[in-house]
Amino acid sequence: TYKNVEKDTIEAIYKFPLYEAAAVCGFEAEIDGKKKVKGIVKEAKQAVKEYNEAIEFIYTQRHGAYLVEEEQPDIFQCSVGNITPDQTIVIRITYVTELKHDAESEKVRLVFPTAIAPRYGSSGYSLANWKKLIPDKISYSKKTDYYLDLNITCRMTSVIQSIESPSHHISTELNIDGSPNVSKITLAEQITHLENDFILVIKSLVQCKVKASDTLQLLLRSLPENCTFNVVSFGSRFDSLFKKSQPYSEGIFSKALKHAQAMTANYGGTEIYNPIKWAIENSKNDMPTSIFLITDGLVYNVDQIVELINSCEEKKKYDLIVFSIGIGDEVSHNLVESVSRAGKGYLKFVTISERMDKKILGMLKNAIKSPIKDYNITWTDQVNKPVLSFFSNKITPSPAAQNILTDIKIQQAPFIIPPIYPGVRFIVYCTLEKGVKACKEIILNANSYNGPIKLFIPLDPVILQGTKIHTLAARKLIQNLEDGTSFIHKHPMNRGKSIPNTLIREQIVKLDNKLVSEAKTLPSQRVVPVSAPDTSLVAAEYCSMPIRSNFGFGSIVKSLSKYLSDESCGVKYLSDESCGVKETWEIDDSSAPAISVKSIPPKIETLYNFLDFQSFDGSFLPSTKFYSWFDKKEFKDFEITGIENEKVLCLALAMAYLEIIMFETFKEECEMCYEKAKKVLKKEVGDDEQKFNEILEKAKEWAKKWVPNNCLVLI
Repeated sequence: TYKNVEKDTIEAIYKFPLYEAAAVCGFEAEIDGKKKVKGIVKEAKQAVKEYNEAIEFIYTQRHGAYLVEEEQPDIFQCSVGNITPDQTIVIRITYVTELKHDAESEKVRLVFPTAIAPRYGSSGYSLANWKKLIPDKISYSKKTDYYLDLNITCRMTSVIQSIESPSHHISTELNIDGSPNVSKITLAEQITHLENDFILVIKSLVQCKVKASDTLQLLLRSLPENCTFNVVSFGSRFDSLFKKSQPYSEGIFSKALKHAQAMTANYGGTEIYNPIKWAIENSKNDMPTSIFLITDGLVYNVDQIVELINSCEEKKKYDLIVFSIGIGDEVSHNLVESVSRAGKGYLKFVTISERMDKKILGMLKNAIKSPIKDYNITWTDQVNKPVLSFFSNKITPSPAAQNILTDIKIQQAPFIIPPIYPGVRFIVYCTLEKGVKACKEIILNANSYNGPIKLFIPLDPVILQGTKIHTLAARKLIQNLEDGTSFIHKHPMNRGKSIPNTLIREQIVKLDNKLVSEAKTLPSQRVVPVSAPDTSLVAAEYCSMPIRSNFGFGSIVKSLSKYLSDESCGVKYLSDESCGVKETWEIDDSSAPAISVKSIPPKIETLYNFLDFQSFDGSFLPSTKFYSWFDKKEFKDFEITGIENEKVLCLALAMAYLEIIMFETFKEECEMCYEKAKKVLKKEVGDDEQKFNEILEKAKEWAKKWVPNNCLVLI
């Protein structure tokens, strides 16, 4: 809502963030509660031209002028012109977006981005290509004279079990109108602005954050033995721990681990292009490569980074996959989504109050597996054409260039389906020309490590009100056109050719995605201030870790100083009081006559400290500190277990501890370390499955008795 309290006619300009994947599909202005003006779609340059003409000619007539345009893929600008004294204008903007799915806890996440943080680098605009109506800057303010009112109605196809927000206090009303599928959510307190993104999670569990250095250490511990890796730190500059990638060995692992433990934030700005370029160019070309981009930054040169990944992916003999994790409320969603899309990986977002170790380890598990790829979907009933010989003279000439567009009856978005990984949901859209009927069964073909896959999916037509799905499909088609991955770019006739920008623009305009109005604008401007983040969190310092291996794992890790602990990053061993037993169990001292014992989840720090005992190859070697973890001093104190080999005992005991104590809360975090220990133990017993199971059961029986005996307190 805009109200002009000045004596002059003014123009109000307001910038707001949206997710890069969001599609703006509605724009309406209401003047003084009486007149409504609806926006229409026009090509960007034409809209700006008409807007500029309005400044010159329509100001004297006191007509309204309204414009919404995309400044960056994740930043929009709303210009409200000719607001006369005491006039009130209400702007309504409608957009649709896909909800993010969190595989770790089977929850759906809705986020309203609110922050536009300063971006690193140059915007790339010049006087020649400048199309903005005001300079590319924004007014930040700690105090604003407008208020926020947030009301959300949530409709699901199934029963809503819970709704929570890890970012703000909310009030939730379930079973609206007697329907368990509908809920309403409002902010529990009146606020003038959101200091961070509003996040709504359906069926969620909020957990504490973890230091970036700890996550990096866990990542290093989870790597398989047969890999090569390197560590590169970057910010406004970058350097590598090793000149070349090194095999994963005890000495190299120890050096990298010490580097992670001493990780500090002293690398300056956010320069991502050069570290990624170096990591790709120095990766081995005879094996797949995966890169993890973990960032909280904002940069201008997203297109340049995407072009780099696309060009490198085409040159590499084996797969290049890029995964990305965005951290915090100010991270560029455009950067995170664009990089993962270009790299045929996937993305995750983490708030500063959430742990990222589980998310990145889930990505690591998928990185070491062969994904399902080379997807092909049959959407319509088609008559199979006979296969022609290479020497047949019946082959017809290639169609003319102009037929590429006129002959297209089916449009799929994305045109090229990227590899899909376990636990990751992916949406594919298909639009059909009128008269083209879909199959009763959609046929999905793909290739896996074990061979071809063919899946028949029954088509269950659903009639939906409105055009939400159509809008999302159009947004995805436009995304393909902008990224250079559309059916036009990938058509055999256009291989190696440059597609004219005019042709791309024509196709985008046809899809009616960008929304601007016919109305015009005026002279005097007022930039509506946007609430700014705390300046103490703006200065960023960085660390990074590119890793390459024979299974294609790579990583670039970046973190702000706010994610690093003020304490020393050196290895610390917990005292007996905090190392697991008393953190894992507590006495339930109630009015009941008997003393009862119940378990509480262990802390993630306990897991990290216990894994300090594990060697790079997965072994848990005998030591006084390892025995003291279990309140023992030496090997003979474990005679009751019946395990005679000391190395075997330590391995089995560690596995039992992880399985009994840690798996319930942190299974995903320690599962890969557990599997490494399991592999070593099997080797120690000569791959005797029966002997392996017997030893592990003995260790688990001892651990089950040890836990209660060490937590009983007499009252």
